[in-house]
Amino acid sequence: MAVTACFLILLCEGFDLAMFGSIVPSLRSYGAWDLSAEMIGYMGSASVLGMLCGAAVAAWLADRVGRRPVMVGAVIVFSLAMGGGAIAPGPEVFLLLRFFVGLGAGAVMPTAAAALIDSAPADRRNQFSAMGFVGVGLGGVLAGLLSLWLVPAYGFRAMCAVGLLPLLMTPYLFKAVPESTAFLQARGRRGEAARVAADLGFELDPHAATSPDRPAQRPGEGKRLSLVFGQGRGLGTVLFWGATLFCLLVTFGVSAWLPDLLHGAGYSLSVSLGSLVALKAGAVGVLGAGWLADKFGQKRVVLCTYLCTAVSLAALSLAPPPPVTYALIALLGLGTTGLQTLINAYVGSYYPERARATGLGLNLSIGRIGGIVGPSYLGFLVSAGFGLDSKFYALAIPALVGACLIALVPRPRPMASGHAAEPADTPVGTGT
Repeated sequence: MAVTACFLILLCEGFDLAMFGSIVPSLRSYGAWDLSAEMIGYMGSASVLGMLCGAAVAAWLADRVGRRPVMVGAVIVFSLAMGGGAIAPGPEVFLLLRFFVGLGAGAVMPTAAAALIDSAPADRRNQFSAMGFVGVGLGGVLAGLLSLWLVPAYGFRAMCAVGLLPLLMTPYLFKAVPESTAFLQARGRRGEAARVAADLGFELDPHAATSPDRPAQRPGEGKRLSLVFGQGRGLGTVLFWGATLFCLLVTFGVSAWLPDLLHGAGYSLSVSLGSLVALKAGAVGVLGAGWLADKFGQKRVVLCTYLCTAVSLAALSLAPPPPVTYALIALLGLGTTGLQTLINAYVGSYYPERARATGLGLNLSIGRIGGIVGPSYLGFLVSAGFGLDSKFYALAIPALVGACLIALVPRPRPMASGHAAEPADTPVGTGT
């Protein structure tokens, strides 16, 4: 039930985030608003800014009210914001609603990831995570398929109205998503924690028991930061920040503008909207890429995936026939959404376990700046009248820079205690 619930939540999140790219042609042709390319770029960036804020809010709230209410509350927030777009009276309100879509989505992702890991047996955590996070890509596929029918017939407001449907699932989600046993024990609710652990098939950690007035102690922030930047990891940490920033710049730029770029290049509307289906379907290929990372090393696979991203973007600038275009876009899907999943696994393996969450959190927070910039960056190029080739090359260059940054990531030095840190290029997990 936990995996199913997280999969459904992430499916809805993937739909909401991918939906924007499918409605850009409709927004641009909506005469009542007369939107500029810059305004549409701001709309795309607003959701990413919301995701940055949502992740921070979730981290603060989950420790105080619990993971389950935060996750279900986030679903309610992004569903209402999506549905509000169907009746938005003007572009300013629509932009604000896109921020709240991102706010809910940003709160969902870290809490869902934690719930999947906590619900899994120790030897199947990567598998459980992959099963849940495939929902993000499949949600994008669903958005693309629905847009082929809804957008030409009914416009962008119909796609927004579909975003209300997750509200129907909230009673099931509140029942199916397990609360964190660590949170329950820290609040003195050991009996409830024992029932959750029994349902999940594991035993409680006796050392985690605490009383209501003595919550569980956590490693100091300064100690975690010293592990993130110490033992020769400082340079690698900064390089990961840059690589993630450029990956998310390309990812959100492509997601927001790809259908419009193709439509402007002379492709039919059905081909342009179908590009989102190919883009999100390609992201599912991360399951295979994760297997390759296990076998040949994470650094090699991340670097090759980055290079494939640059090559596919450069090839798309030639405006090839639709079948070739779809194949290149599927490869691009692996090189955007899929690539970020691979980078997350690489970053997670770079740090010792007690600093892993801090390292990942910092990396994603800094990287979101690229996601905020991406849609506006493409919006500027569109409004400035750049040709199709220039727009795709403008995305290929950040991908090449990201590849160079990954190539420069050094191995961390061994831990001071004499135990070796996990080598950064050693196969770890499934890469998901």
